[in-house]
Amino acid sequence: MTHWITIGGGLIAGLLPGFLLAGPTGATIGAVVGGSMGLIADRVDVRPVVAIFVIVGTVTGAFVGAAIAALLCQPSSCLGAEIAAGVVTGIGALVGVGMIAALTARSFDEYQTAVAANRPPPTTGCGPSDDCVE
Repeated sequence: MTHWITIGGGLIAGLLPGFLLAGPTGATIGAVVGGSMGLIADRVDVRPVVAIFVIVGTVTGAFVGAAIAALLCQPSSCLGAEIAAGVVTGIGALVGVGMIAALTARSFDEYQTAVAANRPPPTTGCGPSDDCVE
């Protein structure tokens, strides 16, 4: 059941910005790209919630990049620049959001593992038992 959530969430995440940028054609392209990202995330066993947020962040980055390029150009004059800006900012958003999501998920896993083993959860920096002076 969760694989359909990941794939469907990716599809919807790509559909809306695609439609806002380029109408039905953009919606189709966005849905294919978002659904493909969801399928890949499902195949590598990424948690559905994490996958959907990473896909939404990636698509949002691509949408923002393409929209900025569209605002800087005359109407319908630089479709190539819009596509390039969307791809570049989308990849940047994928890396940035993906890294934050991966580190956050890892932190939660470490916390849950420590609690399940009746150990104190991991901490960073100065804690109550440290002799830290600021």
